Amino acid sequence: MGVLQLPPIQPIAVTIEQAAKLIGTNDKQIRRAIYARELPAVRLGKSYSIAIADLTRWFERKKKFI
Repeated sequence: MGVLQLPPIQPIAVTIEQAAKLIGTNDKQIRRAIYARELPAVRLGKSYSIAIADLTRWFERKKKFI
C-alpha cells in the first residue's frame, strides 16, 4: 500500500502585512480600507485576519477605477 499524498494546505485568510505583500502595497493602505469598511476583516485578539476571497474582490474593485 502506498503513502497517501495530500495537497498542500492553502490558507483562506491572511494578516494585514501578508495582504499588503500579496497585492504590492503597504499595510497602511490595507488598514485604511478596513477602517473605512471597504475591506472586511475579522479581529482576532489584537490583530486582523482578512479572507483571501475578500482581499481579491476588494483589489478587483479598486483596479477598475485606475
